[in-house]
Amino acid sequence: MKRRMITAIVCASIGVLAGGISAQAAVADNAVSQAYNEAVRMEENLDGFDVTVKGTVSIAGQPASAEKTIKIQTSGLRSDGKLQAAIDIQTSEGEKQQYFKDGCFYSNQTGSNRKYAMSEEIMTELLNYYVYLDFNSEYLSMLEAENNADGTVTYTFAASPDTVGGYADKLLEGAQEEHRIDIISLQGMVEADKNGMITERKIEMAYTIKSGDQPQLCILNSQAVFNRIGAVSVSFPDLSSYSEKEQNEPAVSITKESRTLYATADLNVRAQNNVTSAVLGGIPAGETMQETGYTQDGWIQISYNGASAYVSGNYVSATKPVIIKAMSGDMYATGQVNVRDTYSTDSRVLGVLSAGEAVATTGFTDNNWIEVKYNGQTAYVYADYLSWDAPVVKKNTFSGYLEGYVVDATTNGLSLETSNGSDYYFYTGDAYKNTVDGILIGDWIGVSYTFDGSNYIASEVDDYNDHNYNYNYDSGNVMNDNNYSDGYQDMESYGTVIAYGMSAITVALDNGITLSAAKDNVTIYGSMYEGAYVLVDYIGDYMYEITEI
Repeated sequence: MKRRMITAIVCASIGVLAGGISAQAAVADNAVSQAYNEAVRMEENLDGFDVTVKGTVSIAGQPASAEKTIKIQTSGLRSDGKLQAAIDIQTSEGEKQQYFKDGCFYSNQTGSNRKYAMSEEIMTELLNYYVYLDFNSEYLSMLEAENNADGTVTYTFAASPDTVGGYADKLLEGAQEEHRIDIISLQGMVEADKNGMITERKIEMAYTIKSGDQPQLCILNSQAVFNRIGAVSVSFPDLSSYSEKEQNEPAVSITKESRTLYATADLNVRAQNNVTSAVLGGIPAGETMQETGYTQDGWIQISYNGASAYVSGNYVSATKPVIIKAMSGDMYATGQVNVRDTYSTDSRVLGVLSAGEAVATTGFTDNNWIEVKYNGQTAYVYADYLSWDAPVVKKNTFSGYLEGYVVDATTNGLSLETSNGSDYYFYTGDAYKNTVDGILIGDWIGVSYTFDGSNYIASEVDDYNDHNYNYNYDSGNVMNDNNYSDGYQDMESYGTVIAYGMSAITVALDNGITLSAAKDNVTIYGSMYEGAYVLVDYIGDYMYEITEI
């Protein structure tokens, strides 16, 4: 296989390019292949084009894809001495711009603006390298065409490692042999307009990189959308700051170095020291790598799977970094804790979180700190003092004792009016009732209670006094007009048996009065049991007859 080495700068920026390679055609030279070849050989048919190429490389076992966007404007493809081009390349490691006019190539690849003499032939090869304009039918194992209703044509194609042949150098960006890369499969499509010119191209290629005995699978997806073809106006910035390269000046020099470095972020490993070269794998944030040298334009040369590879110097450190991973959600302070401006107890305190206070999180570090948003800025809180669970806030509880008149009474509650006119309602369902003759409206009683933050809960109700039947209340039904000398009236009311023992019975009347009596002193009609609904005849607090309803 014959190779053509272009120039030192082109080798540094684009790797080894294939040229003059002729592989045996796998697709028959028929009308379909001829039309396809006319569509993709744009430099022979058009004066210029404006294209956006978006590529991603997904690597098995790596959490994220490596992404690259190339925007190209070019004109003068069919006019000798008139070729112009502007190229903008964006990747996660950074960006670079390249320009070509008047036989000179301009680049800021090396960290400084440099200018090089270059032929139009080599520049055309570089454009082909970025866009695969010369990927014609001779490299394909399958090619089919579908004529669309709007006059456009969709070509679908596939290639095998055998038919691709030497073109693999372009597809793999010059990294094939050194890094033991093998193409597994390739397929794609080309869309052509009514005039037979390409408007879109997609390629999906699967390849493996030998990593020890186990190959590492990678998937390349590349999409080129031609925004305009034909007459294109190329825009240039002021190129006067670009200095001429000396004749014997190396494009990029490598300074030898041997040390262990750490990735400060998830890091792409590339075949060459530039943002367009093939992605060979990745190094997760916090992991180590062995440096073998560095370039003056900010790339680190490392040993990777037995060969030299490159990572961006912007994402490495000689000391083990603190790695921050993204997360979100509110967390709560488990106690009073400082908020600091970085993940260290030596850092400046920005404020304090109180116990139970919520804070919005944005990430977490591998040294046990939580990254948060605090007063509009990024800050850090030690993780041991934060919890995802909202704290249970202890209510203001207390205990006490009150005395007053009973103004209402039911089976599980009573209302009390104290001497200063304040009203309290007590839950009495679990209270011990210390009474002589039951609790009636108007009784002066004492209540021991606890307050749980919302309710007063009686623990003991004391009523050792005689009932005050002269207290104003409106309850019960007068049985007759008999008024006894002590002021009592003969009454009856419905109620519920709440206690029925060996010797006594207690009934909670619907009118709020609770009465108790010895069983020997009351006439009982029907079956009595706790929960029975009954009619009670009584005088004052004396029950003399109970009838089951």
